[in-house]
Amino acid sequence: MLGEGFRVEAQAKNHRIVMDLPSSFGGAGPTPVDLLLASLARCYGIVSRYHTPKHGIEIRGMNIIIEAEYDPAGFEGEDVKPGLQKVSIIVEVDTPNSEEEIKEFMKFVSQHCPIEDTLRSQTSVTTVIKKK
Repeated sequence: MLGEGFRVEAQAKNHRIVMDLPSSFGGAGPTPVDLLLASLARCYGIVSRYHTPKHGIEIRGMNIIIEAEYDPAGFEGEDVKPGLQKVSIIVEVDTPNSEEEIKEFMKFVSQHCPIEDTLRSQTSVTTVIKKK
């Protein structure tokens, strides 16, 4: 649903999500790209927590940092790729497990994270237009 200015609202199950343009464009909320990257970070956290018992991993704390590169000129209408060009995931883990165990486990997490899989793959997207 379109709101004031460039503000948009989305409904995800019973949750209302408000998005906007960056403050440099006069917006006041997180952008859709911000939420995509936040989703990637949170997906890593959830997949990690879900699978730790099965892998003998103990995680006392985890910080997931997502860095991304993209050219905003694509969004602005220029003839350049509007989407993300590079995404880096930095995982800081407080654990008694060895570095090798954590590296292997995080490789597993990477392979089973639905958001990362979607970003890596060529997911089919279909748009249907309905006039009201």
